[in-house]
Amino acid sequence: MQKGARKWIEYYWNYVNSDKYKEEKIKRKAEYEKATHDSDKEENIQEEEQADYYEDSIVTHLSICDVLSNDGVTKVLKKLYSLPKKKFKVHNHYKKPSIFHKYDYVHLQYSESGYGCFAEIELLEDKYIKSIKAIWAQINSYFALIEYCFTFKKPLDEDSYNHFVYDNIRNLTSKDYIIWHRISKEEGKRKDDMDYGLAEQMTEESFPLICQHYITSFLYSEQGKNNPLINMEYRIRKAPIDIDRLYLKGIVIAYYNKKSNYVICSDYDKPNYCMLTGNNRFPQFNICEYIATYRNEFFYCFFGYRELKLFEREFSKFSTGRKSIAYNREFKKLLNKLQSVSEVESRKEKDIYTAFNEAWDFYSFGKKQDLKKYHENDIAKYKKIYENNFSYLKVLSEINYTKNNQRLMILTVIISIVAIFISILTA
Repeated sequence: MQKGARKWIEYYWNYVNSDKYKEEKIKRKAEYEKATHDSDKEENIQEEEQADYYEDSIVTHLSICDVLSNDGVTKVLKKLYSLPKKKFKVHNHYKKPSIFHKYDYVHLQYSESGYGCFAEIELLEDKYIKSIKAIWAQINSYFALIEYCFTFKKPLDEDSYNHFVYDNIRNLTSKDYIIWHRISKEEGKRKDDMDYGLAEQMTEESFPLICQHYITSFLYSEQGKNNPLINMEYRIRKAPIDIDRLYLKGIVIAYYNKKSNYVICSDYDKPNYCMLTGNNRFPQFNICEYIATYRNEFFYCFFGYRELKLFEREFSKFSTGRKSIAYNREFKKLLNKLQSVSEVESRKEKDIYTAFNEAWDFYSFGKKQDLKKYHENDIAKYKKIYENNFSYLKVLSEINYTKNNQRLMILTVIISIVAIFISILTA
């Protein structure tokens, strides 16, 4: 971990454990309640007409999704079989790979697709987390998605949610992705002088990253060290959901399930999702079921922008010349990603947009929109970008191959000349 990141974590931890922060938190909460009450009173808004800001909810679960190649899945399995029995009780559903027996967990798959339980992990000594259930499905012939569902020993209200972060944030290591800000030496010396809003943002952003730490530290992730993984908080409350009153104007994207009456919210350019439900009911929902049905089409429709951002970072190393073109695992993975996007096609009679419109409504900043029009050109754009860069990589590879051949020829000539001189001198 960078020194600045560790310094930032200590700075944050000292502030949220200070009396100043606790007093400010109580003050802010009282001001918010008073402002909301006075505003409704001034506008003479009846209780049944007031906007629903979805308050008094608790977190019951968190799911984290990781995209892995066959090599990545193999490494996860090896880690699962080697977890210490004192801390974990593991129920594996797949055979452990060995030196003599290797398996293609992710393989060419065009005719059908399914999803299932990958492993179940009980945490025997953890204060907050009861278990982690991993289910998975193939996205395409090159990559699979593993969805880790974290179940907590007790649902997390606002206080226990915050304490989960306070108690665990210092456990983050160099293997973890961390959001941090640079601070001066003077700021680092002051234990109670952090901006309150920044501290609240840090708490909210750190919650899924701490859960991600369990994957990157105890298991394996191909993306989790340098990127936040796709995640979703499951929040429930006693009051039912009324979609007409629920405040969605500040939400970039929201999906409303008409049958089961729950909402999934997200920011378009971030991997964080949140499910909001009412009546203290936890609906059965997992991303792997949709991946198994619609595969690449679903994945690139909902997560394509994130994948494009990751691709830009990975491809830049080659396009700028910072990393030379060589056929290694990293380069092979990049080629597989380029190839995988070409598999975007619906495998069912009913396409993804028709099925979506039957079960869901789509909102952007509180306005109902047509999902197909919203994403209509996205997949074609991603495919075009990947195809163009694939062609560019081929040209770079050919140039690199030609250069290597030229160097080899020059080296061969030099060796030949040296050999001639040696033979003349020894004659």
